[in-house]
Amino acid sequence: MSKLALVGLIIVGSVLAAAPPKPADNSFCLVCHVNFKMEKLAAVHQKIGVGCANCHGDSDRHSADEDGVTPPEIMFAKDKINSACMMCHEEPKMRATAKHADAAFKQKNCAECHGEHRMATRTREWDKTTGKLLKAQGVRMMEKNSGANNAR
Repeated sequence: MSKLALVGLIIVGSVLAAAPPKPADNSFCLVCHVNFKMEKLAAVHQKIGVGCANCHGDSDRHSADEDGVTPPEIMFAKDKINSACMMCHEEPKMRATAKHADAAFKQKNCAECHGEHRMATRTREWDKTTGKLLKAQGVRMMEKNSGANNAR
C-alpha cells in the first residue's frame, strides 16, 4: 500500500470516528409509549444513538403483545437504576461533580433528576426483578369477551 493511500485511510478513519452518531430508532417502542418521545432522558439518549433497546432489551415479545401483559426484557427496580446508568456513565467521573456527590447517589436515583422516565398512567405493573405481572387493569384486546372484540 502506498503512503498516500495509507494517509487517505487514516484521514477517512478519523473523519468517520468524529462523525456524530446516528439517532436511535425508537419507533417500535413509541407506537405504544409515545409519551417518551419528548421525555428528557429518552430524548437526550436517542439523539446520541442510545435507544430504548440499549437499556430495556429488544423486548420483541412485549411489543407484540397487544394486551401488554408480557414485560419488557429488562426492567430496573428503583435501587438498580443507578447501577444500570453506570454501565455507560463512569461512576468516578459522576461522583467528582458536586451535584453527584455521595449523598446524592445515596438519596436519589438518576431518573429522579434526569427526566421523568416513568409511565404517567400504568395499567400494567410487573415485579421489576422477576417480571411477574402484579397488576393488569383495562381492556384486554385478545380476550374472547373483550369489548374490543364485540365491534360489528
